[in-house]
Amino acid sequence: MSVDQDTDQDRGSGQLSMHDDWFASGWSSYLPQYQAMLLCMFFGTAAVRGLRGTIDEVLEQHFDGEHGPYFGRVGGSLDAPVAWTDPESLEYAGTEEERNRLRADAEEHQARCEQLLRTAGLPVPTTIRELADTMLAVGIATRHGDAWSMPDRLPGPETVLALTDDERAEIVNRRRLWERGPEEQALTDYLVDGLSRPAEVFTSVDRLAKATGMAEDDLRRALGRLIHQGDARIERGPGRERTALDDLKGHERFHLVLDWEHFEENGITVEPVR
Repeated sequence: MSVDQDTDQDRGSGQLSMHDDWFASGWSSYLPQYQAMLLCMFFGTAAVRGLRGTIDEVLEQHFDGEHGPYFGRVGGSLDAPVAWTDPESLEYAGTEEERNRLRADAEEHQARCEQLLRTAGLPVPTTIRELADTMLAVGIATRHGDAWSMPDRLPGPETVLALTDDERAEIVNRRRLWERGPEEQALTDYLVDGLSRPAEVFTSVDRLAKATGMAEDDLRRALGRLIHQGDARIERGPGRERTALDDLKGHERFHLVLDWEHFEENGITVEPVR
């Protein structure tokens, strides 16, 4: 699905859009993970909201000149160095030995990814700005004049990098987990078109399966994905206690609470410029 362009009032709000193919694409395994995700959100926001200009100009428009916190985790500007591992992950390491192992793994991973980029004739990024250039070079986003766009389906790393058979198989498995299947689409269509985006629905697994025309197992998978993505939660009982989907029998009633704002901001597909 797509989100309409925003109004002048929305611009500068700091609200961001994420292309729903990013996690399935596999690029987070071959680019500086956190910064590449931030840039993907930047590209998606520029495309959906019709923001125009260079990266610097679009950041200035969207954040009203206060875009430092957007890159706060990694230095506060486009010219900050890329980080192939999240510094916060080292803080959770229990021992110095574990921290050293994490650093060594990160250095090995960085060397492997940089070599893959060089072999493909692609720029090896040292700053976030250069990382944006790399992402543009592989077709994750495109700038036509001063307008930004993204394809419906992002080109995966296997289309440009010399990956091993095992790495290609891992990407295939990742996409099976992330891509929206027909069951998820049926559930979303029912909630959007059939129920007009309710704040919550009092139902049961068997009732919801019947309403969407799905087998209960398929409905559970679709509903589980919705919950896993943070778009919904299940509550039960007088006290409205949060409940796991696996704990519910088919006939047991529950409140399905929907977070449509989260759904829109994190599950969009950016429309390409025709």
